[in-house]
Amino acid sequence: MVLLMKKDNLSDEEFTRYWLHTHAPLVKKMPGVRKYVVNVVKKSLNRELDYHGVVELWFDNVDSMKMAFASPEGRITQEDTYKFASSITSLYIEEHDIPL
Repeated sequence: MVLLMKKDNLSDEEFTRYWLHTHAPLVKKMPGVRKYVVNVVKKSLNRELDYHGVVELWFDNVDSMKMAFASPEGRITQEDTYKFASSITSLYIEEHDIPL
């Protein structure tokens, strides 16, 4: 998962539009990406946002993730992130699905 803060010069709508229509197609070209989920954080009525977006990138394993980001498509995608995000925090997640 990656936590994103938008660039100050972008409105919320511009941030979302760029992410969905310019950046997302680049991610889809990266080898080994199994699932890609864009989560746009909505404004709260009573406080500033800690983050503007959370992205989920799913891979089969750590090696496939490393390969994806080391690929030409991965390097292009990483560089492009800085066109709409001012802060990027990566979280490496191990999921535990708890049955209800």
